[in-house]
Amino acid sequence: MRALLRWLLLGGVPLGVALAPLACDDSGYPQIIVRPGDPGDGGPSFDAAWADALPDGDAGDPDAPDAPSTPVWIGLTPNPVGDGAPKPGDVIAARLGALALGARATMLRRTPMELATDEGTQALAEEATFFHSRGVVLGFSLVILDRAVAFLPPDLAEKPWNAPEVLAFTHASIDTAFAALGGAARFFVLGRDVDVRLAAHPDERAAFELFASDVLDYVRAHPLAAPDVRAGVGFSFEGVAAPDPSFLPLLDTSDVAVASYLPGLGAVEAGRASDISAHADTILARAADKEIVLESVGAPSSSFVGGSDDKQALFLETFFGALAPRRDRFVFVNVEALHDLGSVRCGERMSVLGEPAEGPYAAYACSLGLFTEQGQEKASWKAFLNGAAAFASP
Repeated sequence: MRALLRWLLLGGVPLGVALAPLACDDSGYPQIIVRPGDPGDGGPSFDAAWADALPDGDAGDPDAPDAPSTPVWIGLTPNPVGDGAPKPGDVIAARLGALALGARATMLRRTPMELATDEGTQALAEEATFFHSRGVVLGFSLVILDRAVAFLPPDLAEKPWNAPEVLAFTHASIDTAFAALGGAARFFVLGRDVDVRLAAHPDERAAFELFASDVLDYVRAHPLAAPDVRAGVGFSFEGVAAPDPSFLPLLDTSDVAVASYLPGLGAVEAGRASDISAHADTILARAADKEIVLESVGAPSSSFVGGSDDKQALFLETFFGALAPRRDRFVFVNVEALHDLGSVRCGERMSVLGEPAEGPYAAYACSLGLFTEQGQEKASWKAFLNGAAAFASP
């Protein structure tokens, strides 16, 4: 990964990422100045393959100008190389690597418990400043639910979601997050794959719907929120497609439809690239008239769930190809991981979620990276780079 980063920084790939002369920040690492909207001079464009890439009446005119395109912010979660506790230099290198690959957005995620410490809020403020100062579009996810797991203090764990104490705790977490974000987050997501929790605890549905409505209203009215902040509740693709009984009530209270797209997560066989177009149409249909945020997109390379490096790359290539003719509804798309998770980090993640350290879920979730945990490239890094370049110019 470090060798690739040096290559990209030195101009080895002029695809969709315009790099200004390099300066150094206080850490001594080079700063990448990304100019969103500059498509560069060498990137392929998926739009060129579609009839609606040209204005009506000009489809046969090779000199006709391109039709105005709807912005799609393509993001990447820059988890660092290695295993165990990351080094500060690896964190910075991962962020720079994501930018060099053409990421113009990222989803920052924090649990309320992380926001309850000074260290946690300072880390969020530093991360938000790093990306926002480089023109990166930010989404923020308050992970009060992560699939089946709720992140609440013990004294609140047994209370209804709409209890005054739970609402007050959540409001305080939002206050802390927005103070750290400094008005930089354009999208706010409440929870991750909340349908998994609601399916396991159907008695919580009514209270959670009231809770979510209150929280999203609080976000919109918050004096420290971005003026145009758009808020929504995070569902899994399965919860959208089924749909979960709470999907429509929670969609009604949301500004955008939010979903993860990790088809086959937890199953013995990962989803197929050939299903992507149909899945995209399902999401569009279920989202009604709402624009769509895909906060987590990816496919595994682990053979344990039928994946491979080539299949992972094909998934991303097919996904970006399917996105092009549907771009008017997908406003923010975040690919899940720069690096695979090593055994220690993978085990920690599974422990938090209550999943086995070995098994289909772990094999899928821990092999989503564009690079291995040691930083070795997989075929998917180039698929992401090409896809990000294709959408670099809104």
